[in-house]
Amino acid sequence: MRALICLIILMSLSFGREQEIGLEDAVRIATERHLERIKSDLDLKKIEEQIREVRGSIFPSLGLSAQYIRWDPNYISAFIPENQYLATLTLNQEIFNRSVFMALRVAKRTRALQKKVIEDIKKSLRAEAEKLYWGVLLRREILKTKEESLGYWEEYFKLVEEKFKKGIVPRHEFVRARAMMRSAKAQVIRARSEYRKAVQALKGFLGLEGQIRVRGKLILKNFSAENPVILLEKNNSTLKVLRQKIRAQESAVDLKTADYFPKLRAFANYEVRNIIDFQAGRLVEDTRSGYSFGLRLDFVIFEGLKRRARTQQERIEVQKAVEELRYTRNNLRTKLDSLLEELSSLKEEIGAMEDTLEAERESMRFATERYAEGVGSQIDLLNARTSYENALINYLTLIFSANSVIADIERMIY
Repeated sequence: MRALICLIILMSLSFGREQEIGLEDAVRIATERHLERIKSDLDLKKIEEQIREVRGSIFPSLGLSAQYIRWDPNYISAFIPENQYLATLTLNQEIFNRSVFMALRVAKRTRALQKKVIEDIKKSLRAEAEKLYWGVLLRREILKTKEESLGYWEEYFKLVEEKFKKGIVPRHEFVRARAMMRSAKAQVIRARSEYRKAVQALKGFLGLEGQIRVRGKLILKNFSAENPVILLEKNNSTLKVLRQKIRAQESAVDLKTADYFPKLRAFANYEVRNIIDFQAGRLVEDTRSGYSFGLRLDFVIFEGLKRRARTQQERIEVQKAVEELRYTRNNLRTKLDSLLEELSSLKEEIGAMEDTLEAERESMRFATERYAEGVGSQIDLLNARTSYENALINYLTLIFSANSVIADIERMIY
């Protein structure tokens, strides 16, 4: 009983323990444990089994069949045993069958295609995990900003309340200060809710249980690439999938064409059966056994236009894959150009916002000092604080947007 209690305590502590997640942790967990990755790995294992199945057609097959028949004595003739049995051992070996080798090639190229699909899925999961991670950091920084703002407005309210009690400021300034403090509290509650939702979104995507804490700082990610279009053509996993898909479809054409070739098979049989034989002037039941072997050639000379039609269907699938590759390549190039333009614009905005943020910080400090000395107005102070907070949130949002764009670009060219 004591051991059971200890086990329950340890399990509860393990479940309640907070797990710390960094950017690389999020990427690793997503690319290893996400449902799409697990399903794609299982698909690859299924293809491996299909290859083993096709390879099995190369080896000889051995089969045993047995039959027993109980005849009605009033129905059979004298030369058929009343209890008849037959056992046959059969050995078959394919000597030449082009379809088997073409099917093996199709299976191998399908395996190569699935590996490319897994690579493409991993890159998509990596980009999505990175964006969710940066989203958590953005919401955390916004929450931190709102909490700092609340602290500021609480101190400001205490100052105004003290002056109001002394009759220095009118009532409407006191009411406005209280309203700003309550509004700041509401914004903190909203920001905390958004932060928790962002954490839950990341945790759900990673398939984690329990509490998690995201470590790291929201900073602009370094990115530079020479000749991104060339990198796109060389490294993009989606294009690799489509190229491999074309090769797999071409193998399917070869498989259909293999029906044009003859098929040669060797066989050997060993048979045991009972019979009624005429010996020494009377009918007696006897057992006979023996073997037979030979070759079998199958070759379809003409079957209408069905064979050509089947081959043309596969060639059309190849054409569709080629057109899909062409369209996707052009679409990705256009998207890459747009993302690069957007990133360049965001970097310029971030640089400008850094200067704006510094100016707003200085304006807020100046307005706060003037109001504390009684020479500044409440309106100036409110506007300065609001402008600084908005500038800071805009700056953080721009960094998040730039990092998200970088994640999309890296998913395309690396």
